[in-house]
Amino acid sequence: MPSRSTLFLIIVAILTGLSIWAYSAKETAFGLDVRGGVRLIYQIDPETVPEGAQLEKIQSDLVRIMEGRVSAALGVVEGAVSKKGTDQIIVEIPGYTDREEAERTLSTTARIIVYHAKNVTTPRRERRYQAESGSEELGGVPTVTFLRSARPTEVLKPLVGPRDDASEEDIKAADEYKRMIEGWDVILEGSDVADAQPLIDGTRTQPQFFFSREGSRKMEDFSRKFYNQQENIAFVLDGKVLNIAPIQENTTLSDTAFINGDFDPKYVKSLTELIKAGSLPVDLNQLSGQKVDPTIGSAAFDQMIIAAGASMVLICIFLLVYYSFPGIIAAVTMVLYALFTVTVMKLINATFSLAAVAALILSVGMAVDANVLVFERIKEEIRNGKDLMKAIDIGFKRALSAIIDSNAATIATSLVLFVFNSGAVRGFATALIIGVVMSFFTAFAVTRSLLMALTKAGIGADPKFYALNRAWFGEKLEQGADAKPMNIVGHYKRYFIISAAIMAAGLIFILPPFNGIKPNVEFSGGYEVELKVGDAPATAKSIRDGLAAQGVESANVKFAEVDGARIAYITTPIDPQIPEGSSEAIEFIAEAAGLSAENASLYDVGPTVASETVQNAFLSVVISAALIVIFLSVRFGVALGGFAQGFKFGLSAIVALVHDVVVVMGTAAIMGVLLGWEISALFITGMLTVIGFSVHDSIVIFDRIRENLKKVAKGETFENLINRSITQTIARSINTTFTSVMPLIVLLIVGTPTPELKMMVLTMLVGIIIGTYSSIFNASPVLWLWNKAVMKKKGEEFGLVAQAIAENQARIRQATARRAEETAAAGPAGGYGTVKRRTGAQPEKRIEDDED
Repeated sequence: MPSRSTLFLIIVAILTGLSIWAYSAKETAFGLDVRGGVRLIYQIDPETVPEGAQLEKIQSDLVRIMEGRVSAALGVVEGAVSKKGTDQIIVEIPGYTDREEAERTLSTTARIIVYHAKNVTTPRRERRYQAESGSEELGGVPTVTFLRSARPTEVLKPLVGPRDDASEEDIKAADEYKRMIEGWDVILEGSDVADAQPLIDGTRTQPQFFFSREGSRKMEDFSRKFYNQQENIAFVLDGKVLNIAPIQENTTLSDTAFINGDFDPKYVKSLTELIKAGSLPVDLNQLSGQKVDPTIGSAAFDQMIIAAGASMVLICIFLLVYYSFPGIIAAVTMVLYALFTVTVMKLINATFSLAAVAALILSVGMAVDANVLVFERIKEEIRNGKDLMKAIDIGFKRALSAIIDSNAATIATSLVLFVFNSGAVRGFATALIIGVVMSFFTAFAVTRSLLMALTKAGIGADPKFYALNRAWFGEKLEQGADAKPMNIVGHYKRYFIISAAIMAAGLIFILPPFNGIKPNVEFSGGYEVELKVGDAPATAKSIRDGLAAQGVESANVKFAEVDGARIAYITTPIDPQIPEGSSEAIEFIAEAAGLSAENASLYDVGPTVASETVQNAFLSVVISAALIVIFLSVRFGVALGGFAQGFKFGLSAIVALVHDVVVVMGTAAIMGVLLGWEISALFITGMLTVIGFSVHDSIVIFDRIRENLKKVAKGETFENLINRSITQTIARSINTTFTSVMPLIVLLIVGTPTPELKMMVLTMLVGIIIGTYSSIFNASPVLWLWNKAVMKKKGEEFGLVAQAIAENQARIRQATARRAEETAAAGPAGGYGTVKRRTGAQPEKRIEDDED
């Protein structure tokens, strides 16, 4: 029968083949920032929600209807429609460039209402208050206009554009137009119109409507009621009368009707497709709109793929050089990890945005982390005298808890990102969650199986192939039973002073007069335009001065290189000087900046989204910190005397985390002052990733402290135990940081084309480095100080060492009692069925092996 390792290898081989097939068969869904396109956010108008209606049901219906509109009316099969919160809809349309058309198509209710226009003149009743005057195209929709019968020179028609810009006469005319329609009687509406299609009549194209059974009954009842009276029927869409005409004599309408007229075939097709997709059950308010240029995005994507390849090559070289034979296996695992991760993303239709690619590159470093922890543990066991196969087995077992705990913290923060954000941030979170899960799977299913199988086969079975003497990152400190531990806790004041100085340096740039934290349009509301600089001698000052000359103050300018081309990123607050419409706004800003508007992108966001972004950012940080405290309190409390003891670990990690957050914020402020970099939703992404990584390193050390508390040396103080634990893990902490930092450095130098991505990557880079420092020099001393304060207040028996000794003794007593019961149940000594067991110190050793 094949061994477990062999079975795992067979499973991995099958999964590899399936992944290759699925990867090649499934199309890749690229994000807007890669392919270009339009992204719109809508909010349900609460005033139009029917009384007693379920908002969740309405939101689900809106997603279905919008999906139909994107595919049918706009002709885009790869569009994505998703919910946000309980009252918002996000629509992403990759490859679509006409933002105005998309807005017009998606925002219309498409709710055709058929009215009895009872106050409009007919051939038989010419003395009514309003009369049809003609038709105009208003906002891309052919609209019937009217006249007051008493004042035939004043035309009634709806407004197009902002109400504030309209004249008093136009506003009065539009209000009367609205009141006129409100005075009509509804014949049928909404779901009463079951279908629609273009009707070709010679050279004319007309929309033809098909009514449902209930709609047909309503129309027939109306036709019979006013038979041969030539009463007007009006078709109205979004407050605009598309057509009005009397029912012809000797005619009874029933299940179908068409609008008589000569319409643009494109408009008729769009209208009928909208009606096929379904009318909106409520009105929507547009909160933001983004048009992204594909030229910049595709070049940026290529740049990031190059960075990903370079990162993997560098990491593979490091693994081969530093870990020798296990490094070869880890390099193979990395290739399979990348294949599995990308395939899973494609299978779940995840979007490959620039942020998602950044998350994948980051997760490569995380995948190596698991291997580093395992390999270092194997080397430690070999140095302690274990034979190779036993060392491999124990190395994987003992590294398991640290890997699970650290990955759980990262997944928790990523889930918070996913729930409270959208767009690029959600794409980043999705990619990171998949990457973390795949890294765990490949480390234990692939690396372990390969290592065990090859070693059993005699390949790499000599311990010298494990580079035991390669110790560049402090491994010599932990070698040997008599190695003197580093005195970290004894010098805690020194390290606290260093941390305070680093935080103070950043706070100087955060506070006045520098005010270096510069929120972008996602926080303040406004516009961001990407313009190609080309050969123009543009500087941040010249662009700001040009906009100021046009009355636009407080603009911020950043530059980046994309595929060799210099790009200017200009953000401005919402300003009345900037015209409505993306094309007009781009032209205005480009002209003021002295740059070309060709291949430009514009992103605008309203103040509602801005306030929500701030709220979500705050909630994300608070909830992530709370989840981490609860997780660590439960995880460590189970083994160390209850939740209160575990809470010491949880809050100690959060103290170090606060230090890391302050340092990262200070870094952002410095970059804001020196380079004009702004913080965005992606910055929050980086910040929450830092939270996960900061706790990751703390958990590695805390996990060793927990392990050592189970085997406390006689008379050992908690201070010495912490120092011993830090010394035993410092090499793997530095190694895991190195492998995580390496791809980030590559990304920062060659793989982040936009300032927002650069800020996110820099945030993670600084956060991981400072997080490693705080985990070693801050978190553990804080744990010692807290434990010391508890013992001073309540007594030494409440300290972690005393609690751990008590827990260990209790486990030994329970194990001894259990074995005594088993021996008694086995029968008389030496008789048939006797179970021979070793005695002496074995029970304590057995407990240790069980927990490994």
